[in-house]
Amino acid sequence: MIEPGIVPARRVNPRPPRRGIPHRPGLDGLRAVAVVAVLAYHVGGPADGGFLGVEVFFTLSGYLVTALLVAELRRTGRVDLGGFALARARRLLPALLVCVVGTVALVAWVSPGDLTRWRRDALASLAYVQNWQLVLGHVPYGEVFDRPSPLLHLWSLGVEGQLYLLWPLLLVGSLAYAGRRRAAAVTLALAAASAVAMAALVDLDEPGRVYYGTDTRAAGFLIGAALALAVLPRTARPRRTAASGALDVVGAAALIGLLWAFVRVSEFDEELYRRGGFALVGLLTAAVVAAAAHPATGLSRLLGVTPLVWLGQRSYGIYLYHWPIFVLIRDPSGEPRLADLGRVGATLLLAAVSYRWIELPVRRGLRRGPGGWARWRPAVAAVGATGAAAVAVLALTATPVPGALGPRPPATPVAAPAAPSAEPAPSTPAPSAPALPAPPPLVVGDSVVLGSADAIRSALGPGTTVDAVVGRQFSTAPAIVAAWVAQHPGPVVVHLGSNGIVRDADVDAVVAAAGPRPVVLVTVAVPRRWQQPDNAALATAAQRHPTVVLVDWAAVAAADPGLLGPDQVHPTAAGRTALAAAIAAALDR
Repeated sequence: MIEPGIVPARRVNPRPPRRGIPHRPGLDGLRAVAVVAVLAYHVGGPADGGFLGVEVFFTLSGYLVTALLVAELRRTGRVDLGGFALARARRLLPALLVCVVGTVALVAWVSPGDLTRWRRDALASLAYVQNWQLVLGHVPYGEVFDRPSPLLHLWSLGVEGQLYLLWPLLLVGSLAYAGRRRAAAVTLALAAASAVAMAALVDLDEPGRVYYGTDTRAAGFLIGAALALAVLPRTARPRRTAASGALDVVGAAALIGLLWAFVRVSEFDEELYRRGGFALVGLLTAAVVAAAAHPATGLSRLLGVTPLVWLGQRSYGIYLYHWPIFVLIRDPSGEPRLADLGRVGATLLLAAVSYRWIELPVRRGLRRGPGGWARWRPAVAAVGATGAAAVAVLALTATPVPGALGPRPPATPVAAPAAPSAEPAPSTPAPSAPALPAPPPLVVGDSVVLGSADAIRSALGPGTTVDAVVGRQFSTAPAIVAAWVAQHPGPVVVHLGSNGIVRDADVDAVVAAAGPRPVVLVTVAVPRRWQQPDNAALATAAQRHPTVVLVDWAAVAAADPGLLGPDQVHPTAAGRTALAAAIAAALDR
């Protein structure tokens, strides 16, 4: 998804030269900033908005691809669409094949039972349609917190791959009937239409359709394309002018805005979807690109420092390899931050090896030079054969093998009550003033409850009903509780909010649906910006409603780091027991 640089950069690994647009190290530096944001987001660091780094990549790709196409059109009077497609394949496919094949091999080693579960993701990724596989397969957006596919991140390659097919045709057609500036205006109009489509189609409780859809994520790419049409990259001397000074001011302000968004924005913020937030990130990125692409700006020199250029040139591999490593490599040390550093280090090492020994040789070997194609034909054939073999293995895999990483929660709700105990309970005197009614409770939750279902039933007793689904949002709880209470007279326990915002109106609706029954609200432990407002909403609800009891699971988990797994969301075995015990204490069980 992240297009590597165009021609060699000084003081870094050389690249094959090419005619077209001048190479700007500052753009590599911007790639580095974006991929670091993505890494920080996935390690649960301070970058709640680090996922927006993908939008930066979209805008950069739109700019570079359009600039290359327009430069070829100006130079030769035509665009070789077949050559363009081959060039993209030469840059992107080798590392993608290695990523998918390597991930399949790693899954077969550490968790063979998941091969069947994830084979569709592998096939869809190689076909560049992973994003639509997620949409049409109705994969919950919240699955990113609930043992996701190690190839989930390749949805973004699907978006870009589809745009690489469509955009050259649209661009050539628009340039044939309109000037370059008019084509830029039309491109901006298409970007606005994409943002409007996102606002019209979004479901804030399940934003996957607009988050993964090519039509609703095209705005950033088109904004970058419009910039390339409006201001063609040219070889210029690094001489300061009033224009370069103005670019510096605008670009620096835009970069600060991007950094702020990486830290402060949440993927569940309404403004992101309904008020053009993604498109705004694209516009900020375009401003940074305009400044970084000018050789006389201070921003181009700042972003063009060697460490950033090194990271940026390898950002494609970093993006490809980081997610499988993060998902599949478990923490043997018990120190989550130490494990995160190890995963990041492994990602950088693998990306460096991939860049040096896979990506660059394929590009050089297929380009030119004495015996270039013949010299690299065996290596290219080996990569292709390996990819074909992986596709065949995935397609033929139909019988799951028991996984090596322990049992996985089912994909459907757990709603059947536990079997009653075979032995009668010992006779005990009834308490004089029971705190809560005796009927067995209903427990509603997401994957945290789903994974803790056995411990919860054991702690709360026979007849306990657990209704839990991966990726569930709190907004669905009122309808779920209303559907159960007609047949379930016991108290209601709700543990939701790990996957998004908890709204006061939804909490009040749950209490209203429960009627006179006691309601136990359990706070969430999730390393995301919505943890504090979610838990505040639950705490204030306990103050507003006399039937509500609060269980502060966030405080319990914070007091003992051993209660949460590597993602700092899902409980360990000890954590599942502690969560169940905290709920049981609130119910006097």
